[in-house]
Amino acid sequence: MKSFVHRLGALPYALDRWLWQKKLGHPLVMPIVRNEILCALAGLGLGLLLAPITLWLFWFGFGFAILALTFFTLAHFFLHIRLDAYSSALFMRVLFRWCGRLLVTALLLYIALVLCAAPVSAILAGLVAASVVALVTYAIHAQRT
Repeated sequence: MKSFVHRLGALPYALDRWLWQKKLGHPLVMPIVRNEILCALAGLGLGLLLAPITLWLFWFGFGFAILALTFFTLAHFFLHIRLDAYSSALFMRVLFRWCGRLLVTALLLYIALVLCAAPVSAILAGLVAASVVALVTYAIHAQRT
């Protein structure tokens, strides 16, 4: 059990290394992405553990994971492009990626809500909680820099 707790405690550091390798090392973006991923994993993990009792927490984690994935992909994209040279080609790339993300999100929500009959309140609560975690993390780390 001690080994499991030790590995669990090392997860944020391993995640920070992975984000740094993905070139998401911006001092304000990396903590937000890390906290979003950790909270989404916690929600999904607890939801799976409590699945025999209730699926509400799993769908909460699912909603959290949707927003975490969206923020991760947007951060990854915008931290890897040059914003000083604006062009219509850059605008088309941003628009294409945004529409692609919106399509993936819509597909995931359709599967969850229609095919799996997930509770709307759980997914919405996960989305709202992910937004709050991102804003609180930003507020904490913006004061430090």
